[in-house]
Amino acid sequence: MFKKVLDKVAGKPPAVTDAAPCQKALKLHVGPEAIAPIRATVLQEFQRQANLPGFRKGKAPVDLVARQFAQNIQEETLQRVSRQAIEQAAKDNQLKPVGPFEISKADYTDKGLALEATVEVEPEFTLAAYKGIALTRAPLAVSVEEQTKALASLQESMAKMVPGQEGEEKTRHVPALDDELAKDLGLETLEQLKAHVESKLREQKRAAQAEQLDADLCDQLLKRHAFDVPARLVAHQHERLTREFAVRLLMNGVPEEKVQEELKQFTEQLRTSAERHVKLSFVLDRIAAQEKIDVTQDALLSRLWQVAQRWKKDPAEVRKIFDAKGLWPSVISTIRQEQTTHWLLSQAMIDGVLGGKPAEPALADARAPAAKT
Repeated sequence: MFKKVLDKVAGKPPAVTDAAPCQKALKLHVGPEAIAPIRATVLQEFQRQANLPGFRKGKAPVDLVARQFAQNIQEETLQRVSRQAIEQAAKDNQLKPVGPFEISKADYTDKGLALEATVEVEPEFTLAAYKGIALTRAPLAVSVEEQTKALASLQESMAKMVPGQEGEEKTRHVPALDDELAKDLGLETLEQLKAHVESKLREQKRAAQAEQLDADLCDQLLKRHAFDVPARLVAHQHERLTREFAVRLLMNGVPEEKVQEELKQFTEQLRTSAERHVKLSFVLDRIAAQEKIDVTQDALLSRLWQVAQRWKKDPAEVRKIFDAKGLWPSVISTIRQEQTTHWLLSQAMIDGVLGGKPAEPALADARAPAAKT
């Protein structure tokens, strides 16, 4: 119905123009013939709920309800007409909104409703090559200096204040690096302690190596894709990062009155991170669609269980929280982007080898070693 009415206005379809990068402006007119059935539906709903003196609920005459609630009925009608008309215009023009429509004009007369609105849309860009990206792993070898520093830190952590001679103050005693220290830490010998420290350092390096591979892969993707991103999405992401940074500052002991000063110093860095995040999300989503990377039910259930265990709640309760706050689509998007990143790593040339491992019939996840940490 709306499509036919909109196309008839002045013999022209709704006008859609570029208002800004990733933002479209719409101008359209809805005639009385499209508004009438929607108003009739709204009037019926008001009649069913009307509780007027002298009438049972829902039994008041339509004319009386129309007069009694004229303003409310008109407001609800115009809201519905505006939403449906704009959504239809966006669909007809193959727009891909990434945020709500913002109506800047809604003039209603006996000739119909004239609307003007803007909306942010997905950026238009062409996927560059994303397979075979060259990456380099950081070495996992633990140096003598690193091990020595870690052992010295352990010694310091085990230091104790011991009484001095009579009348003297207590002195700080750092234990020797020997079998006794190893036993105090639950091991048998100094050699076992050294091996344990080396193993832990290697685990940390493996985790850092996986994070660096992810970061380097993302850097390469961003370098290969230059396009504008929706300003409001970047602003929302910037607000989120700023809130999280402020919380970290408070948790690290920064006085509340100093937090705002610290935030000002990192404003530009946080804004850059926000734009990077938004742009990368579009690239990963486009690659996921191209390669048909979908989130399975098992992956969703696994993530639900992980969150439930972290929150110490029943998975069904966690799911209700996600649904109530509208977070479930974001969870699915996050998992899809993670899976896409893993797939891209399996397709990358890591240290000159596809996926970072000797060629096999089935490509392995380049981050598998890190999963053991």
